[in-house]
Amino acid sequence: AEGSTRREIPKGPLFYLVACPNYTFEVLSWVGFSIFTQIPLAYAFTLVGFYQMAVWAKQKDRGYKKTYEKEYTKLRRKAIVPFIY
Repeated sequence: AEGSTRREIPKGPLFYLVACPNYTFEVLSWVGFSIFTQIPLAYAFTLVGFYQMAVWAKQKDRGYKKTYEKEYTKLRRKAIVPFIY
């Protein structure tokens, strides 16, 4: 509502699936880079990056659940990987 300090639950095409679509697409970009370059260190970087972003996404997801409670929980979003995690 106008004048309210409460933030709305993020909405958008990818927000219907995950709490942090920016992390989802960053990981997908690194996966693509790794496949394209075929450099073992790129795969390692992608895995470490995925792990770190998954931690951040899970924290954000928990924050949304704490802030919005049932309103957010009923959306059944995952943190970073649609339908899985």
